[in-house]
Amino acid sequence: MKPAPQPAPLSNENFADAIRRADILQRVMATISSGLELDPLLSNILESAVTLIEATHGTIGLVVKRNGKSTIRTVAVHNMPDEELGAEMAPGMGLAGAVLLEKRTIRLDRYGELNQPTLQDLVEHSVIGVPIQWGEKMIGFFGIGADARRFNDHDVETLEFFAQYAAVAIHNANLFRASQHALNEMQLLYKTSQRIGLSDNVDGVIDAYLDQVAAGGQHICNICLYEFDENNQRIAIIVKGRWTPESGSERLEERLPYIRDDLDPILDSGETIAISDVRSDLRVPDSLRQIQEESGRWALAMIPLIVRSQRIGLVVLSHEGVYEWAEDTLSPYRAVAAQLAIAIDHRVQQTLLQQRGQQLAVLQERQRLARELHDSVTQLIFSTTLIAQSITPALRRDPAEGERRVERLLELSQTALREMRSLLFELRSSEELQDTELPVTLTGLERIRHYGLVGAMRLLAGDFSEDGIIVNVAVDEAAVKLFGGQSGSRSGKEPMLEESVYRIAQESLNNAVKHARARHVSIQLKCESDKLFFSVVDDGQGFINQPAENDKLEGSGLGMRTMKERAEAMGGTLNVTSAPRQGTAVEVAIPLKEIHL
Repeated sequence: MKPAPQPAPLSNENFADAIRRADILQRVMATISSGLELDPLLSNILESAVTLIEATHGTIGLVVKRNGKSTIRTVAVHNMPDEELGAEMAPGMGLAGAVLLEKRTIRLDRYGELNQPTLQDLVEHSVIGVPIQWGEKMIGFFGIGADARRFNDHDVETLEFFAQYAAVAIHNANLFRASQHALNEMQLLYKTSQRIGLSDNVDGVIDAYLDQVAAGGQHICNICLYEFDENNQRIAIIVKGRWTPESGSERLEERLPYIRDDLDPILDSGETIAISDVRSDLRVPDSLRQIQEESGRWALAMIPLIVRSQRIGLVVLSHEGVYEWAEDTLSPYRAVAAQLAIAIDHRVQQTLLQQRGQQLAVLQERQRLARELHDSVTQLIFSTTLIAQSITPALRRDPAEGERRVERLLELSQTALREMRSLLFELRSSEELQDTELPVTLTGLERIRHYGLVGAMRLLAGDFSEDGIIVNVAVDEAAVKLFGGQSGSRSGKEPMLEESVYRIAQESLNNAVKHARARHVSIQLKCESDKLFFSVVDDGQGFINQPAENDKLEGSGLGMRTMKERAEAMGGTLNVTSAPRQGTAVEVAIPLKEIHL
């Protein structure tokens, strides 16, 4: 039997080339793992590809939206004219536009063979253009060129390989940017809510928005409220406040006549209107177009302030010249606009009640709002912060786990916004919730309506079961029968009881994780002798218990006080026992008023 033929040994030249290629690829992988800043990542990947393929120049671009259409914006260049960085290519324009249009790799021996070449000095160069894909979606473009050689199939495969690295870098950077954006938005919402909470009139609320939100941008921001007649029809626009980069915020009282136009139906539906150039947008009324043309601020964005299905005002942004409003630019203004509308409406209603001598009712409403804000949004923001802090290590350890945490972060962000918007609205009935598609993450009250108190408590336990924290829920048969998901919503009979128990549990879990640093928490619900007994026990740091103050829980913060107030409002009791390094137990007993075991 003849021995199998042996592969020809590599020549010194081929061996050195293989070593060089391996070294370049290793450096690319190390670069991707080193950080999440996108521009330097893509520049390093581009330089490595040009070196390995022996090209002379190259570019990387990202797919962006302009007036609803996809465009390639160049973000990294190598050995290209300075004006190429930041250039945008529409579909069919240049090599990038051709790849965007055809969604496939293009290799040409002459750049001039393109239908619309943009660089006449390079028409004789050979080029390769590759789409950067993430799944089925094109997210970018990778192109290289050479003046002294012609590319082959191996070069195409190599560039497509580099495009995969670029896709990973872009996707990871987008995940990181999304998580940071969500965290910044939550922090902005929280800071603004604190400032608004200290404001006792409409002017103070508007000041808070301008100082916290508008001051974070570079656009002139006007807050406009409508004046209504006795038939609740708009008759005037009152400009109440303005922020400018030059002068900061100022209070105003400019009254303008209200004239209905083509923009009103869009704004009444709750949609934001973004206009890059009022001179060419046919929806803009002549009077508004004239004002903006005279000021030189042709770009306009209008965010409606809607409360109880009625538009009560606008947040109006303007920018010099033609300007494309990006989603990231408008997002902070929109995120807090709902809170602004609710707060303005609340202050208006508060003023009316005070004028009618109902100061007590106003105080009770403000106390309720403070409890709801603390019990819902504050806990969600705390959970959001914990998850956000763990995203970067998770992304570096396991991109899939990082992506799951980003998705959870966005879900909590959406829930916090919905909790804030729902504070002053009448709660929807269980029938309405069942007839609509459930959102990804339910608010506390929605959880109770749909899953019952027991199901809502288990979902709440899952919210806090992160990063080694274990939360167990034990429920006896009587409690399952009365408050389990199988029995349907109990909101018709015991809505305040279910909400109070849920909020007390939420605050207790928040205290256990945030302050006591507990690792194990046990929740127990049981029904005996027409009473609901409920407890939350943790193994945290604990504190020195003061029996003399246990009845009042004075000095324990808003959380402890509202827990006790909720229990007492149901005719029940709440006791807290604790000792240093021995954990804390919160025990509640509430009579079941309408349900008999």
